[in-house]
Amino acid sequence: MLADVSVTGQGGLSRRLTRGLLDQVTPGLRWVAAVVLLGVSGLFGGLDTVPEPPAETVAAGTTIHGGPWEVTVEAAAVYRDMGKLRLEKETNRWLVVTATVRITAHESTMPPSDLLTLTGVTGLTSPTPAEEALDRDKSRLRLLQPDMPERILFIWEQSGDAPVPTSITVAVEQRTYREDSLSGAWYWMDVDGKGEDEPAGRVTVPVRTDLPPLIASPSPSVAASPSTSPKPAANRTPSAGPTP
Repeated sequence: MLADVSVTGQGGLSRRLTRGLLDQVTPGLRWVAAVVLLGVSGLFGGLDTVPEPPAETVAAGTTIHGGPWEVTVEAAAVYRDMGKLRLEKETNRWLVVTATVRITAHESTMPPSDLLTLTGVTGLTSPTPAEEALDRDKSRLRLLQPDMPERILFIWEQSGDAPVPTSITVAVEQRTYREDSLSGAWYWMDVDGKGEDEPAGRVTVPVRTDLPPLIASPSPSVAASPSTSPKPAANRTPSAGPTP
């Protein structure tokens, strides 16, 4: 019913509402529904994009609900040495965010590489973490089980030429459980289908900067043979090091 159709922006019909209505129509009738919706939208000024409200910024220790997961960002710190993990340049540093992640979906889930993104920091070698590790045993992050919270180390490498941040803002990615308009199957997917959603929330956290001395190169193991290099191969990604 037209009375139930909300309009937004300058009077235009919401694109997300339009897509949702089309997804509920059988494939054979979608072209008919599309024509009707376009006609209705013309009465209200066309299809306007509905801007999402900005994500709330909360304090460290606040749980953010992101759909199939809950994330509690706890702390951030800078380190020079992370055990076996190697910097691209010895003058660089590690920026480590510690967060507890609980899977709220019914199935085991591997968090996406962009589960956490950072603002307020420059010089990152990659926007996604160089390594993600379980705090309890420093093993590499794998599938997380439902309703079993894990404390995780999210580790970025930052250029030594960039300033050490005093605080950072951590954005938590979100997903929504919806029907795929092509296959009809239900998945945890981006809300807008383009990966351009607002995050579920943001956390501003101070950065601990009590840096240990720079270690130029590790000492070779006593048990290592003379031909063994103390450093791993360039294309090898070792496991994470000690707890921040």
